[in-house]
Amino acid sequence: MATSRRTRALRRGLLKSFLIPARVLPHGLMRGSIQHSLRLAKGTSAARRVHSNLKLAADNLGLDEAQLRALPAAIRAHTARQIADGVRLSRQDAGEWVDAIVQEGPGFERLSETLAANPGTIILGGHMGNWEILAIYLVRRGVRGVVVGRARGDQDWLTKMRAQHGVETLPQDASARETLRVLRSGRILGLLSDLEARQLDGEFVSFLGHPALTMTAPAAIARAANAPLLPVRCVFDTQSDRYQVHVDPPLWSRTDLDPKASTTDLLERMNQVYESWIKANPEQWAWHQRRWWTKPGSFDAIPNPAFRREKRARDI
Repeated sequence: MATSRRTRALRRGLLKSFLIPARVLPHGLMRGSIQHSLRLAKGTSAARRVHSNLKLAADNLGLDEAQLRALPAAIRAHTARQIADGVRLSRQDAGEWVDAIVQEGPGFERLSETLAANPGTIILGGHMGNWEILAIYLVRRGVRGVVVGRARGDQDWLTKMRAQHGVETLPQDASARETLRVLRSGRILGLLSDLEARQLDGEFVSFLGHPALTMTAPAAIARAANAPLLPVRCVFDTQSDRYQVHVDPPLWSRTDLDPKASTTDLLERMNQVYESWIKANPEQWAWHQRRWWTKPGSFDAIPNPAFRREKRARDI
């Protein structure tokens, strides 16, 4: 426990010391430097996890051998862009930069149509492309709401950066009452639901051909609020050299099923959306994350309050 805290504190200090000089570097130079550093970091645990995750999902990506071999380098290039763009967002004039670097993509008209019919909509995002730019872009387009994020001391800079651009963050362990209050007030709720979250209630659902612990919160909130999940992603388009915001058709809970079956059905359709995103832009997904870390039968996901109580008991 103490070691983990020291590691997070060290990481937080290193990040802050990096941000100060990075803010004044030319954007292209900063991205190139980061990409070079990532090439030198091939032996890290994150790089090994990218390799193992790609190996696990390879048969379900629809890529040939040459494309699979080229994918790790493409992932590093996107990661470098993502980090450099994240630093760029910390500058005071970042809002105008977002306006210039982002354009409407396929299905964008669904955003205004869905929000007009359902003001309290759940924006279903993912760790695809650049989700921080997406949140800022939507706020600058007049979309009102909050994003749900994990509250951690080593990420306080991220919460402050969002707030600087008018993006409100709701802690991941917020009560159901708080999340429903957001939706019932006519604001959107932004969720990133494509990764494993062991501290949240979840069930195993197929993800790129393998069972993956999937948080049930999106389905539970959607059912309780009678709200749609609107899949939205912000991906980089190399042809236009811009980010594009894509909006897929909304997903609704099925009212003809019992709550448990309805939850499973919606989670399956949600993961199918994520799979389609990854297949379209495999280099822009967070392959370094532990998506298939927990195996069926090895862990019983439990709600946040119980998780915290159990964790405190272990630490005593």
